[in-house]
Amino acid sequence: MSQAATATTGTVLGPIRRPRRGLAALRGIQGFRRATQAVVALVVLGVVVGRSSAIAAGAPGGTVTSGEALCPFGGLETIGTFLATGGYVPHVHLSNVVLAVATLLVAFVARGSFCGWICPLGFIQDLVAGLASFVRRRVPPAGRSMRALQRRAAPLRVLDRPLRLLKYVVLAWAVLGAAAYGTMVFRGVDPWNALLDLGRETAGLGLLVLGVVLAASLFVDRAWCRYACPLGAATGLVSRFSPVRLERVEAACSSCGACTKACPMGLPVATATMIVSQDCTGCLECVEACPRSGALELRAGLPVAPAITFLPRRAADAGVAES
Repeated sequence: MSQAATATTGTVLGPIRRPRRGLAALRGIQGFRRATQAVVALVVLGVVVGRSSAIAAGAPGGTVTSGEALCPFGGLETIGTFLATGGYVPHVHLSNVVLAVATLLVAFVARGSFCGWICPLGFIQDLVAGLASFVRRRVPPAGRSMRALQRRAAPLRVLDRPLRLLKYVVLAWAVLGAAAYGTMVFRGVDPWNALLDLGRETAGLGLLVLGVVLAASLFVDRAWCRYACPLGAATGLVSRFSPVRLERVEAACSSCGACTKACPMGLPVATATMIVSQDCTGCLECVEACPRSGALELRAGLPVAPAITFLPRRAADAGVAES
């Protein structure tokens, strides 16, 4: 097969490559991403289990590391109190502030990669979505039922874009509320906090929110991330200033739509020139799904400097024009 395919219009397309599927995908960038997510989730799980075991053994709760200490959003919630008094709202520690700063720096350097590569709640949603996909393929009656529900809910898709603004409202409420009242107003409905407190009476309303999020993930990929995550809203705002972007090289693209279909955030990758949406989690699922080498490229560069291409490397003879 030649290194480039030419369409009937004369447009030079990128060379065809076969996307990895199933277990084969674990050998590529997605395997590394899943491994990263799993390691982070296991670390958090270890902290939570260790704390529960220590408290059960009689250790005072205040002397044992809490899973909340590993939550970056706590650092954002306490920012008002921290700037005003140098102190923190309850349940927030210096570690939360450090992690918040680190997460925002990651957002600037690598856009939404914290959400796509590190966040344990995002990983859990991915697992639920993967389970739903497996059931649809392997259990025909369940698959038919789920597809029927999705068809009936199709008219609700018009609400997708306005609902994505909800997370910015949640962000403002959580940060301003914490500053005004000196307490974490978001904590009671936070699904991540409910997951950390699973099995304890302190989970409260957050446990209901967690259940809704996981149920929604059966039908909508990354539902919490799309519509309600305040940390994702904050990192998305910072990512607007990032020099890193994913570009679609039109000359190499066959417009098959595989990238849009693969995007867990429902972004229209196949029709975009640059994917700079605040909702992009940097998961690179679109790149993995693309059958044309060089059609989607990860680039970095300031407006005054040439862009550097990181992923994937273009074939030298593909004849792809720079965008």
